[in-house]
Formats: sequence, structure tokens, C-alpha cells
Amino acid sequence: MDQDTRLRLERILAISYEMISTASLDDILHRIVQVAAELVDCETVGILLLDESANILRFVAATLFKDRLLDIPVPLDVSIAGAAFTSAQPIIANDARRDPRYYPKVDQVLGLSTQSLVAVPLQFRDRKIGVLEAKNKKQGLLFDAADAETLALLAAQTTIAIENARLLDQYARLLQTEQTEHQMADALRQASVALSSTLDYAQVIDRILEQVSQVIPNDTSNVMMIEAGDIARVFRGHGYARFGTAEKLDSITLNIADAAGLRQMRATGKPIVIPDVSQDPTWVHSRPEHAWIKSYVGAPIIIHDQVAGFLNANSATLNAYDQTDAERLQAFAAHAATAIENARLYQQAQQEIAERIKVEEELRQHRDHLEELVKERTAELQRLAITDPLTEVFNRRHLFVLGEQAFQQAQRYRHPLAALMIDLDHFKQINDRYGHAVGDQALKKLAERLVSNLRAVDILGRYGGEEFVVLMPETDGETARQTAERLCASIRAIKVETAHGGISFTASIGIATLHAANDVTIDALIQRADAAMYAAKQAGRNQVCAQRQE
Repeated sequence: MDQDTRLRLERILAISYEMISTASLDDILHRIVQVAAELVDCETVGILLLDESANILRFVAATLFKDRLLDIPVPLDVSIAGAAFTSAQPIIANDARRDPRYYPKVDQVLGLSTQSLVAVPLQFRDRKIGVLEAKNKKQGLLFDAADAETLALLAAQTTIAIENARLLDQYARLLQTEQTEHQMADALRQASVALSSTLDYAQVIDRILEQVSQVIPNDTSNVMMIEAGDIARVFRGHGYARFGTAEKLDSITLNIADAAGLRQMRATGKPIVIPDVSQDPTWVHSRPEHAWIKSYVGAPIIIHDQVAGFLNANSATLNAYDQTDAERLQAFAAHAATAIENARLYQQAQQEIAERIKVEEELRQHRDHLEELVKERTAELQRLAITDPLTEVFNRRHLFVLGEQAFQQAQRYRHPLAALMIDLDHFKQINDRYGHAVGDQALKKLAERLVSNLRAVDILGRYGGEEFVVLMPETDGETARQTAERLCASIRAIKVETAHGGISFTASIGIATLHAANDVTIDALIQRADAAMYAAKQAGRNQVCAQRQE
């Protein structure tokens, strides 16, 4: 995963933790728009919620122009935000003013000129509640799918914050009633806090069952989830330890077809109360050891308009429950549904993140492999650009590049520098008598012999044809002569195999050492070595000749 993606996920996760705090809804929404503006790199972000009475969208939070924005209604039918709300799909408009759904009034009031806009719907389960919208007024600041995805993740946090606030507000009103209602509201508030306090929905369900016991007296309570084959299995329970069945909860099952109460709740989506189970012919005990149950109340757990499970409370007291208890239990069942759905979304997000990390790791490895290939190809091209293809020593052009550097260094610090010009004797005769392939072999073996007899600091290059130049930094005339004599003898020992047997050859070597007055360029030094080489040729070849300094 790249750094930018990891940063976005960390910032969004930070918002989740901020929602656990006691901050107000207004503070949370303001924090969300600030983070959204930073993550998608835009100029302004706003949250618009549906005003059901007027069927319009209204701003409730924004990064800029907050006081002026809150008074501007945005219609659903002629706005990009309205289109995202209606379609329940994100909309990216990178030329917003030309979009037929563009609503100009907001820009007119604020004196803006929006260029690009992205709008993401806010939806809690199947209920549309508003839009998260980001804008840029500068040309070239465009939105992409990654921005829409980031806003969608923040939109999910926004809907949870708004829904939690709605539930908390609902529960706050209950605090004004008598003590039982006060306990109910507090329990629901604790259950709501539990939804945001952990991503482990088993822990949330345990907290919800604890809160149920605070306001709905019971000896045991449980959450059952519907499995394939219409089997309802206990997922979590509370109070079963006193009956010795706590360790066997996950094996407690009921076939919905045989349990009329469960079948009724799934069919109607409404809670049921059985004040006296002994008077209900349809009552089925899940186990013989649960024959102590006298009263029962249950509520369906509804996810996406489908009954996914049941929240049940049991009492050993007759007539322990009434319709009010059933309605209270349904409120807790809604929390259980949210916890289960949040867990599903979290697991899905974790899986998607894991898959994305895997894909990005594969892409990174592929990119690294390509970069390595490019480096290898580049190195090979660079080598070919400076190397003579036959002898694999430096070519003439690179010989002069390195020679110029050595020349400048020697002149600047007044250090010695020697040049050897090496020419293979009677090379034309070798080509004419044995062919150019043998001539090429002779040149290659000559180059190999030179490389093996020179220092690492010496610069060897093919000057042209059968001529080679050696530049020897930090080398005076006498040392250069000794090296040249050694090279001359080593070249005589070379053998080249031909169809007519092995042949040998010799070379003539000219030496010149740097002279401040005569050598104003590296080429001048090489030319003096070349002149010395011709003197060696004229003296009979197969020998070394050094040019004397004037």
C-alpha cells in the first residue's frame, strides 16, 4: 500500500475514534469536513442533510462560509448534490458549471465559481439522509475515483455519527419520563456508546445484553442468528451461568418452522410477548433444562429489511413482560442490528484492504522488477556507448573523455602523466593472409593481454584500427618505459590459432610524458606518443621508443 493510501485510512480511522469521545455532533461533523478537505485536497467541503418537511437539502457543516451556507436550501431535482442523493451514487463533475444539474445559487451567494465538484450520498442502511460534497474553484484541481472513495468512507462515519446523535436525542427525550424510562434511556445510551467503542461486535452484543438486563428484568437473555436451513442458533447469551449452560450456548438451536414465536416475528417484523409460556401451545423449549422459563419477550433483528436474528429475554416469573417491554426490547434489537451490520462492513473493509494491499504489493514487486530491468538495460546501454564492441576496452570517444579528466588533474596538481601508443606490427599482412576473422582475434587477444598487465588506474582505449592508447596517471618516463617493455614482451608471447596453425605477432610502442609547455591538450600528449611509436616502427618494430623532451 502506498504512503498516501495508508495516510487516508489512518485519518479516517482517527475519525472513528473521535466519535467514541463525548464530542457533540456539530464538533464531529465539523471535524469530518476538515479531514475530508485535507484528504481530497479541495477548497471546501460541506455536509447537507435532508429536510423532509420541505424535501430539500440544507447545509449543517462546512469548512468555509459556514454561517452563510446554512441559510441556503439546495433543491433535490436541480443540483448535483440532489442527483447524488436521489441516485444513492457518488457523482464526480470536473466541469461542474457545464453540468445540467449544476445549481448556481450557492456560488452566487458566496461569490464563487465552482470548477469541479464531487458529491457522495449519506445513507444509513436503506434510508437516505443527505450528501457529503467537496468543491474546487480553480481550474486543474480535478477529482478522481480515489477522492470519491475517500469521501464515501467518511460518509459512512458521518451517517454513523448522525444516526448515533439521532438515537441519543431520542433517548434523551425518554429521560424526561419516570425512573424506569430514565434507566431505559441510559441503557440505550450505553448500548449506543458500545457501538462506537469497539469493532468486535461480539463484545457489543454482550454490552447490549447487559443493558437489556438493566431495564427489562430477566433471568437470561440471548441473541439468536438465523443460519441456512431456517435454524436459529444462539450467538451470545447473558445469565446462563447460573443454569449451568453458559458453555453450551452455541449449541442451543431452534428450528424456526417448529417455533411459532420466531416464525411470527420473522413474518411480521414485530416483537412478541408471551406472559405465560405454559398457556401457549406453540411454545417450544430449546432444552429440557430450560423448563424453568415462565415468561418470554422477543424482538426481531432486522438488517436491510430482512430478519437476520432475534433478541430474546426469559424470566422464571409469570406475567413478567408486557407490550412496553416488547417495544423497549425492539430498541435494543435495532442496536444489535447496527452492531452486526457494522461488523459485516468492517470485515468486508478489512478484506478489501487486505486484497488491495496484496494487489499493491504485487504491483510494487512488478514495478521493482521493471525498474531493475531498466537499470540493467540502462547500464548495458551506457557500457555499449563507451566500449569498443570488438575488444571491449574503451572506445576512442570515451578514451578522450577519461583522458581529458586525467590530463586536467595532472596539470592542476603538477603530477606526472604518461601516454603509450601501441600499434600491432604488420597487421595488414595478418588480415590479408589469414582473413579478417583472425585479425579480429589478434586484436581481442592483444586487448586482453594489455588489460591483464595494466593497473586499475590506467586508462586503456582503442584509438583506431590496430592502435591502442594507454594513459598512465602518476607515472614518470622511466616507469612508463618499464611498463612498455613488459607489455612488448608479453605481446610477443600471444598465440592465435588459425587453420594453418598458430601465429604470433609483435607490437611497436611509443611513449610520451606530460610536458607543461608542449602539451596544452590531451590530444597533444597522445600525438607525441604516436610520433614516438612511428620512431619505433622506423627503428625496426617490436620495440619501445620514448620521445625525448625538448
